[in-house]
Amino acid sequence: MNGYFITGTDTDVGKTCVTAALLRNLLDAGHHALALKPIQSGCRETPDGLVADDVEIYARFSTPYFPNGYPEACCHRFAPACSPHLAAELAGTSLNVNELAHAVTELATGHDLVLVEGAGGAAVPLGNKQTMQDLMQRLDLPVILVADNKLGVINHALMTIRMLRDSGLDIAGVVMTNTTRPDTQGILMRRNNTETIAHYGNIPILAEIPFIEQIDFDAEYIRHMAPAIRHLTPSPADDSDDLTFDRDHIWHPYTSAVNPLPSVKVRTAHGSRITLEDGTELIDGMASWWCAIHGYAHPALLDAARTQLGRLPHVMFGGLTHDPAIELCRSLCDMTPNGLEHVFLADSGSVSVEAAIKMALQYMQADGQTQRTKIFTIRGGYHGDTCGAMSVCDPNNGMHHLFSGLLPHQIFAPRPTCRFGEPYDPASLAETTRLFEENSHRIAAIIVEPIVQGAGGMYFYHPDYLRGLRELADAHGVLLILDEIATGFGRTGKLFACEWADVIPDIMCVGKALSGGTMTLAATVATSNVAQTISKDGGVFMHGPTFMGNPLACAVATASLEILQQGHWKTQVHAIEQRLETAFGPCRDLPGVKDVRVLGSIGVVEMDTPVNVQRLQAAFIEHGVWLRPFGKLIYVMPPYIITQDEVSRLGSAVFDAIAHHIHE
Repeated sequence: MNGYFITGTDTDVGKTCVTAALLRNLLDAGHHALALKPIQSGCRETPDGLVADDVEIYARFSTPYFPNGYPEACCHRFAPACSPHLAAELAGTSLNVNELAHAVTELATGHDLVLVEGAGGAAVPLGNKQTMQDLMQRLDLPVILVADNKLGVINHALMTIRMLRDSGLDIAGVVMTNTTRPDTQGILMRRNNTETIAHYGNIPILAEIPFIEQIDFDAEYIRHMAPAIRHLTPSPADDSDDLTFDRDHIWHPYTSAVNPLPSVKVRTAHGSRITLEDGTELIDGMASWWCAIHGYAHPALLDAARTQLGRLPHVMFGGLTHDPAIELCRSLCDMTPNGLEHVFLADSGSVSVEAAIKMALQYMQADGQTQRTKIFTIRGGYHGDTCGAMSVCDPNNGMHHLFSGLLPHQIFAPRPTCRFGEPYDPASLAETTRLFEENSHRIAAIIVEPIVQGAGGMYFYHPDYLRGLRELADAHGVLLILDEIATGFGRTGKLFACEWADVIPDIMCVGKALSGGTMTLAATVATSNVAQTISKDGGVFMHGPTFMGNPLACAVATASLEILQQGHWKTQVHAIEQRLETAFGPCRDLPGVKDVRVLGSIGVVEMDTPVNVQRLQAAFIEHGVWLRPFGKLIYVMPPYIITQDEVSRLGSAVFDAIAHHIHE
């Protein structure tokens, strides 16, 4: 959709006249343009229904093109002349930003330029804690601000400009109107108002509309707005140069530098939807590699980021501390299993695993068990891309097998054969026990992903197997590290996956969902025993990332945890699990499907052979969804806020891709 959103510093500043005059000039210039209003309050009753007085204004300005105005170009009309949220409430209905955005997009179809006129200013409430600004963000059109040149306009205009920019919106410029006749002194003041807004707002003034006598109202508005259209006729976006540069110079994850998998360009993301540069809207089934659990642009996370950005974006954590880190670590101590009392903040999940491994090794050195230098784990695991983390990923079939000869050699047991949801067979732990006891004198710690092996294969194993590992660790004085980076904070249906087995680790790694999908952050949480042993006799833990404890990331993560603590995630994840079972069930009957499994908000279709990622990615985009398969797996791990209908659409897209595209 190409066009502009017209808002004002207040109501009755001339937005409708500016919109109508712009429309007339665009029509005269040969554009197939449309002006519309998402919401119109203060309508009058007629035999044909509610009609806005603005229709008469549009009819005057747009004659001879549309002598009857645009009675159809309005999404909602209300009789009460009040704020949209109250007008809707009095009419017995409610407004939803997503629905409004879709309605606007439908009305705009077939037009090369669209002028969307808002009601009141950017902060006008729409209901459900959403404002006109949320609709503006959702439509992502450049904004034209209309400001009435009178006392107070500088403050109102500059505050609105800052608000819009803080929301990530582009501002095309300001139109200064004069709805009242100024005296001689007022003319000088108004000229200074315009110059001050342009200077302090660093923004162009598109037009200045003087006070106009009613007799020449429409003609004068059209004349004064005419110069503005030179700046307001954008051509359709062409991102081919950007994508060419991206392909030739930017190295994306897990792909070739010279012959990469294709990338599509994203413009915005809100809720559970990603909008591409060409306007294509996709349901996100990945939650951006599982971290955006609350969806994109969640108001609480954005507010936390903005507030902290204005206060303290970053400061070194060595010798200094701050409220965001303290509040976050207090929340982590409260939320993680009992006994985990010491928090080490890290930049990413991989770094938190590095820290956990170093803690285990340093623990044994400090405890005098210097021969314990190995980490014990199970095949099929994945723990990150840094060297220590890679050393405990599957050395033969994992993503890092190329580096197996360069990394520390750890001790690997077979992947568990006891599947989640099936009867537990104690024999599944036999070979693990044998290997562990044979090497126990060399083992410093066991590290595993509890219950769900993520990027190593999306495999779900029985909680009793995890209990068995805890018992082995206790029996031999070994630490248990649980990597909850992918599973933590509700993903499996429990707050932490280890709760399925009632197991408490000595060290826990958390990340991804901790961040809320906004600022990179992870943490390594340890028991007092681990911390005190490392620290005895003056010992210090030898790790310290430059951006450790970044205040901005900590503030956003605290807001993410506060949303979780409200408890809605339990209902959300349970509903996703039920809908995934229904949506993915039909895939079991398709040829080439080896297995279908669901746990919490994780749904997996495992194929017999590796899939063609490029082909499937294109097929998913055609179906309006975003999924990123790997290996033999087509899987979803969506945001918790995803609707049941959206989950069903993900399931339909997966079914269709397997049925019609997998073997092309």
